[in-house]
Amino acid sequence: GRAAVAISRKKALERGRESIERPKGAMDVVLYHGKGGLTVRYQGKVIARTHASAVGRQLAPYLAESLGAPLPPLGESVEATVSSGVMYRALSISSLDLRVPEARLLLDYLLEEARAMRAFTTQQIV
Repeated sequence: GRAAVAISRKKALERGRESIERPKGAMDVVLYHGKGGLTVRYQGKVIARTHASAVGRQLAPYLAESLGAPLPPLGESVEATVSSGVMYRALSISSLDLRVPEARLLLDYLLEEARAMRAFTTQQIV
């Protein structure tokens, strides 16, 4: 693959927040599962990522789930189309630290919200 430029979670989060400032009906994102963790790209830029640490590996499936996508196998990517509202929940999930007990409650809440929003968006299109 192409040379990956390391981008911090903080920088990715800043970009992610910028990408959802103006609400959009649909955002086409690419989830890539690499050795450095799971990255989410929008218009070619990393807007969310998890670390390759144990905590990051724990978070990666939830980040993918929030976007309504399967966690791609290592070295592979998968595409998803989400609303900016769903993206906002995904960004929040990507910044959680699951070692903190409260983060688990927040994770469940954010996943539920993202799921409800994806269901609503799907119905709108039909």
